[in-house]
Amino acid sequence: MDIVGQLQEGMRRFSAQESRVATFILQNLSFTASASIDELAASAGVSPATITRFARSVGCDDIRDLRKQLAQASERRASWLTPDSAALPVAWRDKLSSLGVTLTRQLGHTAEAAVEKCKSLLSARAVHCFALGAQDVTLAALLQHQLLPSGIAINLCQDAALMRLTASTLNDDHLLLVLATAEANPVLQSATLQARTQGVTIIALTPEQHALGDMASAILPLPADPQQARYALLLLVDLLNDTLIA
Repeated sequence: MDIVGQLQEGMRRFSAQESRVATFILQNLSFTASASIDELAASAGVSPATITRFARSVGCDDIRDLRKQLAQASERRASWLTPDSAALPVAWRDKLSSLGVTLTRQLGHTAEAAVEKCKSLLSARAVHCFALGAQDVTLAALLQHQLLPSGIAINLCQDAALMRLTASTLNDDHLLLVLATAEANPVLQSATLQARTQGVTIIALTPEQHALGDMASAILPLPADPQQARYALLLLVDLLNDTLIA
């Protein structure tokens, strides 16, 4: 297994800092293969010392060895591409690699039991979704539109003033999806808690270890990065739709 494969496989065991570095590297192979340790640290949002420790943790002697192995792996993997995809600009190939990393990570962090539970709960008398902020509302609208062909009509609430009022009307016949990729807004937390006290079943679409997850019956994890979250959400919808359409 080359260094790229090691990084992908290691996402399950890496610490939070190591996972952050590995994710950045896998999404920016070409940049990392030529970047200095300071450039890589700044781009990944960690210290140079963290980069040095990370390189050693994946079996490299130092950052130079890591860059060398990444360059070799990138060249080797480029040879696997079809003639058409091999001719893509480097930035596009990096985007393709980034997408693969996002989807692989999403599958690795999604519990099959949570997906199955969400499938069964989508047959509730009414399905609601709470989301606040432009980025999360865009994702929630994407979820709403993608599930509609399966006969799932989601009532999307994106107004902070109406959220608590809406929560007060829900009961145990309803399903509430709460979507948040950033830190939970106090209004969103309050409305979610109110819904929970009324017996509403809640599914959280949030990053792991998110405050809203503590109030949910199940969690369908999403990356904190909005761009990654969009692809991850589409994968989750496909996992749900496979059974719903059938």
